[in-house]
Amino acid sequence: MNEKFTVQEILSAIDDLAKLRNNTVKLSFKKQKEVEIDNSDIPLTTIKLIEEAENN
Repeated sequence: MNEKFTVQEILSAIDDLAKLRNNTVKLSFKKQKEVEIDNSDIPLTTIKLIEEAENN
């Protein structure tokens, strides 16, 4: 395991790792898409009760 690397090879590897790290961080914080909910099968009285409960 006595491999020898040039300074340029080491700096290049560090640069590659930094790019990989930056890409990973950007991917992990993407905003989730909002999901539209179809309330057409819920009676209007039930929806009103839910909205009143949420406001209180």
